[in-house]
Amino acid sequence: MVDSINTKILTNAEFEKDNTLKAKYKSYDQYIAAQLQTTSIHNFDMSKLKSAGNPADMLREYFNARHKAFNAKSEELIARYQALAPIASEAKAEYNAFMTKLDRQNGDPTLTQESKLNKLKNASSQAEFDYDSALKTALYHTHSATQFLA
Repeated sequence: MVDSINTKILTNAEFEKDNTLKAKYKSYDQYIAAQLQTTSIHNFDMSKLKSAGNPADMLREYFNARHKAFNAKSEELIARYQALAPIASEAKAEYNAFMTKLDRQNGDPTLTQESKLNKLKNASSQAEFDYDSALKTALYHTHSATQFLA
């Protein structure tokens, strides 16, 4: 708003160059006073204002956008932990199957069998950890709406 006023009002040097304005207003102070009297808040162009919308509508749109983003993030987290569930159960089943196979064997398992069992156990533990962490993250996010929407 101030910029639109400043572009319409001449500087002192420009006023001194214009003889018609000097004859009409006599001094630069009278010119400024006359310009400010003709410029009113009711004369401002609404399109030049930063925001011409209703603030209540703008707040509602802002919170609706945040709620939409929150729901999208919740859906993403839920899909992530649901995708990890079969991977964790498959890794655990593979480990249990190999362990059962080794238990049925008579005698001690070989080093390669123990190594494979340890790798399967680590893979099973990691898959279960990934699933649990994804589940806890999704639960925390979806059940803390007041924290994220505040």
